[in-house]
Amino acid sequence: MKKLLLPLLLFSLNAFSASVIVDNPAALTAAVAKAKPGDVIYLKDQTWIDAGIQLQGKGTARQPISILPQTPGGVVFSGQSYVQLGGEYLLFKGFHFKRGHSPKREIISFRINNDILASNCRVSNIVIEDYSQPERFKTDSWVTFYGRHNRVDHSTFVNKLNAGPLIIAELDDERSQQNYHSIDSNYFKGRQRFGANGGETIRIGVARYSLSASRTSITGNYFERCNGEVEVVSIKSGENKVSFNTFYECEGGLVLRHGSGNVVEGNFFIGNNKAFTGGVRVINPEQKVINNVFYQLKGINFRATLAVMNGVPNSQLNRYFQVKDALIEKNSFISCESILFGTGKDAERTLGPENVSFKRNLIVTDGDQAFTDANNNGGIHFSENALGVDFRGKIPEGFSKIKPSTISVQGIELPYDAQYGAELKRMPFIRKEQTGAAWYKPAVAVPARKPQHFLVTAARAGSIPDLIKKTIAGDTLILTEEGTYKMLEEIRVSKPLVIMAAKNLKGRPVLVNASFKSLPAFICIENGGDLQLNGLAFKGTYQSYATADGGIRSTDLPMNRPYKLTIDNCEFSDYNESNNGAFRAGKSTFADSLVVTNSIFHNMSGAGLDLSAEKDDKGFYNAEYTIVRNCSFSNMLSGAINIYRGGNDESTLGPFVTIDHCTFNEVENREQGTVIKLVGAQRASITHCSFSQSGQGGRSIQFQEYRWDNILVDYCNFYESGKVESFYNKAMGSNNTFKKLP
Repeated sequence: MKKLLLPLLLFSLNAFSASVIVDNPAALTAAVAKAKPGDVIYLKDQTWIDAGIQLQGKGTARQPISILPQTPGGVVFSGQSYVQLGGEYLLFKGFHFKRGHSPKREIISFRINNDILASNCRVSNIVIEDYSQPERFKTDSWVTFYGRHNRVDHSTFVNKLNAGPLIIAELDDERSQQNYHSIDSNYFKGRQRFGANGGETIRIGVARYSLSASRTSITGNYFERCNGEVEVVSIKSGENKVSFNTFYECEGGLVLRHGSGNVVEGNFFIGNNKAFTGGVRVINPEQKVINNVFYQLKGINFRATLAVMNGVPNSQLNRYFQVKDALIEKNSFISCESILFGTGKDAERTLGPENVSFKRNLIVTDGDQAFTDANNNGGIHFSENALGVDFRGKIPEGFSKIKPSTISVQGIELPYDAQYGAELKRMPFIRKEQTGAAWYKPAVAVPARKPQHFLVTAARAGSIPDLIKKTIAGDTLILTEEGTYKMLEEIRVSKPLVIMAAKNLKGRPVLVNASFKSLPAFICIENGGDLQLNGLAFKGTYQSYATADGGIRSTDLPMNRPYKLTIDNCEFSDYNESNNGAFRAGKSTFADSLVVTNSIFHNMSGAGLDLSAEKDDKGFYNAEYTIVRNCSFSNMLSGAINIYRGGNDESTLGPFVTIDHCTFNEVENREQGTVIKLVGAQRASITHCSFSQSGQGGRSIQFQEYRWDNILVDYCNFYESGKVESFYNKAMGSNNTFKKLP
């Protein structure tokens, strides 16, 4: 008799449930509105384009209203589709968002409007990819939490490109505070460097409401190479728990930015000795960091393995509250670069951490320094900690030296001791395969053909723009003749291409404007474009035709994908009007790398390389890496290189600037002029360069740096040239020469 009870019970619960198949948004909205607890609404397997969907219904804990595709992944939302959930106990599961972007502030929202929030609703087993705003700085999120007790789980999120955290939990009124949301078992697959603030993967709360408790749980997720900015997970509220996640090769960390009473427990941070990989940054009172593993992390300062910040006296909500009463216990730090107490200490952040307990941790390093305390004011209490036997320095108070055993975790041999460090034998380390949408198989792009070479004679120069439209990624255009290539319009590059001179030519092919209309540039890099140039010349004026305002530029149109530009053995000359120059980066565009080698810049009124379009002073900049090597700049009215990153935002790594073995002759001699201007470059090296009769009215080199920036000028010669100027006067190496010509 008892064996019959369970089937009968299940039958009684589902006897009155209904299911329906819908094939358009209006039918779906209507079906959910009249659905009863336990009902299932199936969306017809197809591509739903520009579907704005509002789902409001009321299920129960045992009988939610389920919204499903006919088969998992069978429904693709594209175009400008979005979904808003309102009501109680709705399950939205198994959908695919791709090839589009939302017209709203979010793709999936746990509210329909300010009056209709969601509670106890679940979004599960979905995939969002290729769904970024086309404009880089247009802000949105992919999922935004409102209400209470909502969940996102077992979903896959791939490489968000535009501004805004991927997932946000809002606490903007009491109905969304103390919310107990859950973000669990998800796979966050990459996020490229954004080059500005706003590249977080998850943000819980915001400074304005940071004194409120959120009580959100972030558990069992896998973060792979989430490199958007310094904060991979940004906690800006109180009483949250971030536990048992894996952070794999992420250039940033888990940051307790605002709020108090948060717990970071049982996470695995894997750096694999990759530069800039970070761990946990602690700010504000009563935070706990316990039982985590930090493995081969190489970040420093704000990306340190453990960064315990200095605070600001009488801090505003959006700055830095003092760290007080923190517990850092039973963590394992294995072959990591930096543990830093007093991170960010400067003229503003003067309050050192207070009453921080650093207890029963294990540090395994072959270095001679276990940690750095920038304050040394007694605010950190060390007790019962251990150092591995390979430690080469003086053993600090509160530490002893031990020889731990080892245990294998996901193929990694980790030092282990039952008394010190993380409890490795009891931790549920999360693998990538345990997370994300089970049905999802990434598409493999198959090109229509193999990349080809296209030969272009000077007589066919005008056909190059049309030929570019017929190319595929990886194709090469070879200019076969030296001499003049008469261009009638700008070349627009929106895919990875190579444009080069044929080998063994005695002179370069020279691009000139042969129309009576000015060209913005000879080449414009558009969204999706990468470009390699070799052996070409770009001449700004030609006979009595209109000018070309530049050699190369990045687009003024919306761009969200970083591009790469490589210029080798090229010549830029005769840009003689206004600000015309060789290369100009447009506002809201971002280069992963600009590499210029073995090239000549001369006779121009504008800058040689101008990456100064981001003047909003919000920490934005135009290129992550700028490398200029073995190049010559001469007879230039404006500066040779101008790179700008204004503001004091700490979220980003770059710009990185390398200028090596270059010559500057008669460049920028106007009053207060600057030959090389680097504003806000966080890492810059100018070496083995020669300045002759350049910057005479001002500066050869100007830095505007912050105290933690790493800048260097060394092995450079300055003949009848301007000074080198930096804010902290720490740029100059010991091998520079300043001389006046006889």
